[in-house]
Amino acid sequence: MLSSFVLPAGLIVLVAGVIRGLTGFGFAAFAVVGLVFLLPVREAVPVVLCLEVLASLLLAPGARGLVDWGMARPLLLSALCGVPVGLLGLAYVDGHWMAVAVYLLIGTLAMLGLARVPLPVSGGQGAACAVGGVTGALLSAFSVGGPLVVAWLTHAGMSPATLRATLILFFGLVDAVSVAAMSASGHLGPATPLRVAWLLPATALGLWLGQYLFKRVSPQRAVACTQWLLLALSLLGLASTLTS
Repeated sequence: MLSSFVLPAGLIVLVAGVIRGLTGFGFAAFAVVGLVFLLPVREAVPVVLCLEVLASLLLAPGARGLVDWGMARPLLLSALCGVPVGLLGLAYVDGHWMAVAVYLLIGTLAMLGLARVPLPVSGGQGAACAVGGVTGALLSAFSVGGPLVVAWLTHAGMSPATLRATLILFFGLVDAVSVAAMSASGHLGPATPLRVAWLLPATALGLWLGQYLFKRVSPQRAVACTQWLLLALSLLGLASTLTS
């Protein structure tokens, strides 16, 4: 029944929307981990990417004028180059082990973030291109990768508002290209538009709540809460996948 999907999926994207509106990232990683309990990974990823693009459009007016273009340009250009690589992985990697890889990646990055362990990258254009390329591939293949670029950008000394705005722009453009590439390669699937339409109201409500909280909760606390949530879901998802 449709309600058996819409109700739990709506709750998942509602929480993911709150996280996205609050921190500027985390929607895709959280939503994928939750939705793969309801859908195969290859069906969940296109739905999440479409919702992510729509979320970026809804958040864009509040982020306008705050983007750090010096950081955004190299990240975006390299991420766009990484998208085709990720799509190859989506087409040829076994779905079961793809889910395992997603859970391991998110759990590892969440633990590094909670432990405040710096990533083994340095500043500069080269590092920005490396981080952007890997992130683009991960986003298009698994709809995750946000924690990597977020962890790197937190060392750039941006204000919370600038960091959030830069992330909104980055994920919006990369996800839009990923959706276009998926559509051209036939990976969206006939059920994707209907699922996106049913889940959009919950996503929009979550974004509104997240933006409301952004003005009242410290960004550091918001990011820490997101990382704890991602860690918990990655462990649950990994246990479920490995025992199925």
